[in-house]
Amino acid sequence: MRLSSKLSLRFLIYFVVFYAVLFLVTFGMFALIIYDLLSKEVISDIRALDAFEIESDIKKQNDGSYILSEDFVNLAKQNSGHVYLVDEVGKILVATDQEKQSSHSIEWTAIQKKDHVVWELPDQLFMIFIEDHPVESLLDKLYINNEIQMNEELEKEISAVDAAVEIYNSGGIREEIIYGDIHKALSSMEIVTNSQDYFERKVITAYETMQNGKVLVVRMPNTNYRPFEPALVDTIKKLVLSILAFHLFLFIFTILFSIWLGYRFGRPLLYFLHRIEKLSVKDYESPNDKKLRSPKSGRFKRKYRIYEEVDKSLAKLANTLKSNEEKIIETEKLREDWITGLSHDLKTPLSSIYGYSTMLASYEYSWSAEEVQHFAKTMQEKSIYMNALIEDLTYTYQLKNDAIQLNKEKLNLLKFLRSYVIASHWNDVQEPRGNKDLTVYLDAKLFERVLDNLVGNAVKHTPNGTKIYLEIYEKDSLACLAIRDEGPGIPKVVLDNLFNRYYRGTNTTSETSGTGLGLAITKQLIEAHNGTIRVESSNTGTLVTVILPKE
Repeated sequence: MRLSSKLSLRFLIYFVVFYAVLFLVTFGMFALIIYDLLSKEVISDIRALDAFEIESDIKKQNDGSYILSEDFVNLAKQNSGHVYLVDEVGKILVATDQEKQSSHSIEWTAIQKKDHVVWELPDQLFMIFIEDHPVESLLDKLYINNEIQMNEELEKEISAVDAAVEIYNSGGIREEIIYGDIHKALSSMEIVTNSQDYFERKVITAYETMQNGKVLVVRMPNTNYRPFEPALVDTIKKLVLSILAFHLFLFIFTILFSIWLGYRFGRPLLYFLHRIEKLSVKDYESPNDKKLRSPKSGRFKRKYRIYEEVDKSLAKLANTLKSNEEKIIETEKLREDWITGLSHDLKTPLSSIYGYSTMLASYEYSWSAEEVQHFAKTMQEKSIYMNALIEDLTYTYQLKNDAIQLNKEKLNLLKFLRSYVIASHWNDVQEPRGNKDLTVYLDAKLFERVLDNLVGNAVKHTPNGTKIYLEIYEKDSLACLAIRDEGPGIPKVVLDNLFNRYYRGTNTTSETSGTGLGLAITKQLIEAHNGTIRVESSNTGTLVTVILPKE
């Protein structure tokens, strides 16, 4: 997998984890809110139920009787009342009021005096809910025959439900508290209205207008008082606090995640920047970062393993730069040695020419014709050598700058080689052999110079009598020329610098005198023909392979 794909996958995983954490936190927050709401005691207002909701709480027995679900019975009690299932003629089929369970019918006139709700059900049945507060029964016991009759037993009943008995005048002003604690006086509307939501009423009242026009009121606190607005406000507060807590968590988590992500990706980046800075000052050693690398294996730790390809590339670059620097230093040294040798090669023949010319110009001596001819021949040889040296130097730079024009022609390679060997008069070079039909496009004159250097070096640097073989063959649609000898081989240090034009200096007296540019020129000429050259050597001989395109 490529580095870009690995990074994309890694970032995808990170942000999926980031999303998963946020999702889990969000889910947990809403779960806590829902749990908090469900954990509270919720009492439904039975008056708000629909008929179809009640149907499921009624079950008909095999004997034709009816029973009510326990939940529905408890709901009626929580709403301070009783429920009655009656038929169309008012016959009670089942009820939560045990006193009226045995009655055959319900008194509609009694229903109208109390707060009630009626639901019409299938099969001509009716469900009736009638509020039955203790204050109403207390009022019935307290006001009998248009008189207030308070006794000790009644006082106990009133005290048991924390009720109070008060008298208000016709103007709605409280005049007297007959029994009970002192509470805030009720308004006229609070006394007479019971239409509001049962759970919204703080006080439950029952009243009776007496003959003198005053109003007798029995009041008690509503034990099921649960106002909607405070509960709503409390829920909204919790929701807002939850949202704020979530955003605070999101903010902190995002900062921590960003710091962690920056640390995870920033440390390798800083490491690579540091390494590049070291490369810029020619320091090729890898920085020793123990937080990135394992001290045992030296490899990147697992969490940074994705960057190993980059590290390997930088290591390869460092090795290449180090090798190139060493080669530059070595080449510079070779160039200096080569210039020194070349200067020597020019000064030596120049000294000979200068010396002989000085002798010939001197009037102190008289030279014979033979001596003059010897001097002139030596001066001519040295001049030819110097000319060849300068031409080679010029030629290699012309090749380097593509200033040499090739005149290619189609040649039969085997015939060309045979003609060259015959013309060269080299006794140790065997007759070329190989593919007779192999043709190539060559500049014949320049390629002869290639052969002069390659075959000439094989002859010059092997013992007399060492046979040299030339063979041509076709491989991968390319023409191959193999020049092989059975000499002592080429030393490795020489082989590594064989085509370096700065490698070798010469002199005019050595048997192996030359410009030191021959093989460098050879390689440049082969490359000018879009070819390549390869040299293999051992102590049993040397093989030079020239590979050329056929077209």
